[in-house]
Amino acid sequence: MATQQAYTSASPKNHDAYTGKQKPYWVEIQLVDEEGKAVANMPWQAENSATPGGYEKELNGTSDATGLIRIEPRYGSELRLFIDAQPLVKEMEQRSLRVSREPNDSTVRNDAEENGHIWHYAVIGELCRTVPDIERRDGEPFPPPFHFPADKSLKGFKIRTNELEQRHVIEICPFRAWELVLHHQKDYSMANAINLGAAASLAYADDSMFDTASISRFFLTQCQDLFKLPQLRKGTYITNTLAHDVPFSERYHPPVFMDTSRDTSGGYGENGEEKPSIAGNGDTQLFYAYNNDKMIISWRGTAGLYDVGTDLVFRPVNTETCEINKVQCATLFPKGKVHEGFWNGYSRIGAKFKEKFEILNDLSERLDLFICGHSLGGALALINSAFLKDYNPVFYSYGMPRTFTRDSIALLSDLIHFRHVNDNDPVPAVPPEANVDNYLYELWGPVGGVLGGLWSSLIELPAWQIKQWGDCFWHHGNPVVFLTTTQSREWKDCNRTYPVAAGCITLKSRMPVKTKLYLVPALAEKVAQEAGQDQKGFINSLTQEDLAKYFPEGKNPNRGADLTFGDHFMTAYMPYINNKLLELIDDKGLSKDKHFTEHKENVKKFVEQMSEESFEIPKNESERNINFLTLETMLEKTLLSTLKIKNGKDSLERFAHYGEEEIENA
Repeated sequence: MATQQAYTSASPKNHDAYTGKQKPYWVEIQLVDEEGKAVANMPWQAENSATPGGYEKELNGTSDATGLIRIEPRYGSELRLFIDAQPLVKEMEQRSLRVSREPNDSTVRNDAEENGHIWHYAVIGELCRTVPDIERRDGEPFPPPFHFPADKSLKGFKIRTNELEQRHVIEICPFRAWELVLHHQKDYSMANAINLGAAASLAYADDSMFDTASISRFFLTQCQDLFKLPQLRKGTYITNTLAHDVPFSERYHPPVFMDTSRDTSGGYGENGEEKPSIAGNGDTQLFYAYNNDKMIISWRGTAGLYDVGTDLVFRPVNTETCEINKVQCATLFPKGKVHEGFWNGYSRIGAKFKEKFEILNDLSERLDLFICGHSLGGALALINSAFLKDYNPVFYSYGMPRTFTRDSIALLSDLIHFRHVNDNDPVPAVPPEANVDNYLYELWGPVGGVLGGLWSSLIELPAWQIKQWGDCFWHHGNPVVFLTTTQSREWKDCNRTYPVAAGCITLKSRMPVKTKLYLVPALAEKVAQEAGQDQKGFINSLTQEDLAKYFPEGKNPNRGADLTFGDHFMTAYMPYINNKLLELIDDKGLSKDKHFTEHKENVKKFVEQMSEESFEIPKNESERNINFLTLETMLEKTLLSTLKIKNGKDSLERFAHYGEEEIENA
């Protein structure tokens, strides 16, 4: 008679049960990234309740080429799996994120569950026993909270008793961080427009880690939180930035904030010597943030009464800087002048934060440099760009006033600058174009600076005065204009009452539908260059004469006299950039099931009105609007640089996935 064998899962006193050799348990764990690719060759260890007493043999090994780990514990108690931290971090730094950041949208999950496996999502801290060797930076939370959540980290991956004898698929979040998509190029970029716009807005925030909307929280928390895109948060206004993922080692360093209004503590130098305290002086602020290959410098605009005073003192002065003892002086430009208030505000930063400014200059020399600013911040940023022009900065400004006079502007022709003007924003209209370096300055000093500006802006200056005074305040850079475009109906009204002789007068009224267009004149020049000698390929583009007529060099486009201060805020600029970017992504077929029509519908209604009323629209208006509409269609080219970078398509898809249209001109 054959001997029968029985199997039990009970934990016996002796290792071999009396009923025969015990059948081992098993569990399979497959390691994959967010794209479903295997995470192979990962050293692992596992333990259960029998391990500490020596009843369970040492469990360890390496994941195979498919990322599979098979464990056969002798006892059926809860199991914990650990992956060696350093190899895991090194490997997961090289893996990319999927588009959607919600775990429930995982394609890995769908495949796993369809095959009857158990799916899990984990960050590396949940799989490690120790913290890997990561560069620790002053001011940065450590270990990184997203990848090492305090309540789950360094405890291993737990498999319960009832989850044995099954396959588990662990989708591991890559060890990455967010970087704002920026292109160091001469051509206009929508990625640069939205991200440098966000950085210009962020300059108004505090630098405290305790403030959820602060500069530090943006770069040190939001840019490391991979569950959502980094967002600009300004009061109740929230909008996404366009970001892509980079290895965690290429994350942003803690941002550096400078504020001349603060008293700086003395502290101690490298040799232990006590540093003197420096009292607050003025009200100028900026921050810079950098990573391995890029640096952003953002200057704050008008935020207080002191800044208003800075704005108003616009006497043109020479661009001369001197040491404290005035023994050694240097001039930025050999000719031309600068707005006195802006120059003084900029100079305070250099005087108060000399060491930090030297570090900033050193970084500018070796990194791709991006500079931005809104309003007064744009003016300060232009001065900063002029000082750093040898390092080839890319500069985007928003609602900035005139800063330099014409002769100085002529010396900055190689500086890459796109100057955004939102419709009737009044700030780009000041200081006035006419030269204000007149006798009122000599008579009344700073008060004359204000009176001289008002006098010059209110009185139409004769040509001989302009010629005599010479150098005028001019704008720098390529304009980017959010311009409300209207249409008129024109007709003849004839008097046929007898015996009075018949006569006609021309009447004109504005049509009800208007639209705001996103106009970048430099794109027409780019299209013309690409067309080369093939004039047929450029038949629908604007000519140089058109560009000069609508967008005169150094000046604003003709916007009429209705200046609206509400158009000046960044919360008025950003919706147009956000909506246009979403529309362009949609037009490329990258927004999946979402469609963005807020801006497009406004334009469509305007075009329909043009078609229906074509016979009554004045010819010059019709030609102008056709040219403007043609110019806006060229914006599709501004996505090409993003599409060419690694995972650029994913970045645009992700922006659309999480994007929402905003009300334009609210």
